[in-house]
Amino acid sequence: MLNMIRMEVFRMFKTKSMYIIWVVMAVCVLFANSLSAEEIQDYSMEEKQEMYEAAMSDEEEEVMFGMYVTLPTKPGEEVSVFDGFYANVKGKFIALFMVIFTVLYATADITSGYVKNIAGQVRNRGNLILAKAVALFLYTVLTMLLFTGIQTFSNAIFYEKLVMGPGKEFFQYAVLQTLLHFALVMVIMCLAVVLRNNVISMMVSVCLCMNILVMLYGVIDKAVTKMGIKDFHVMDYTVGGKIVNLSMNPKPDAMGMAAMVGIVFIVVMLAVSMTVFQKRDI
Repeated sequence: MLNMIRMEVFRMFKTKSMYIIWVVMAVCVLFANSLSAEEIQDYSMEEKQEMYEAAMSDEEEEVMFGMYVTLPTKPGEEVSVFDGFYANVKGKFIALFMVIFTVLYATADITSGYVKNIAGQVRNRGNLILAKAVALFLYTVLTMLLFTGIQTFSNAIFYEKLVMGPGKEFFQYAVLQTLLHFALVMVIMCLAVVLRNNVISMMVSVCLCMNILVMLYGVIDKAVTKMGIKDFHVMDYTVGGKIVNLSMNPKPDAMGMAAMVGIVFIVVMLAVSMTVFQKRDI
């Protein structure tokens, strides 16, 4: 098992697309932050207050289509690194780059035919999926760390003052979002392994990040309401919903629920991927 993990990690670091995606992500984050800095300077106090209230709303009854990066900075205060981190992560901006790489990486050995060479040398082919998951967890953590560094750098440049924000809340939020993003990566990996089609997997991945499935969630919510169950929202029990709805300073029960949703999705997606890969004729 250890050798398989080492093989997958080595293969991941030898994948050129990972570095290309990181570079594109860095450029896009810098560009988005430069636009946000210009908006902050041009907005009036009333507009800043409206933007703050919209960003900090915990009621997210209606999740809009697309990706929105809105700073949660209070009017009159300095924009912190935590504010930028929250805005980009909440908008699924970073998740988009993660899911694109996940599809490319998870299916690379399958589409190239290399998996036929290694699959016959292991007793349990499902362990190959587990090794991929370990490598993708490392990728998720490294991407989050890289993004934090880029966000810190851009704050120092565009806002001319480096303010990190509350350390404890920042750390808690970053850890929870890393767990949720890894859960999303596992969903995409499972999808790619089951479908074995890069185009369809990529389309579904992008749709998840663009909140396209909100329409389907709305239909399910209405059906459940008609059954007599009130205040039920599918978004509250999905990884994407938790990524969007997690507040900057969540309460303990909200933190526990977010962690539980992330862990459940990770376990279920791993189990499905391993079972399918083990039984499938490759």
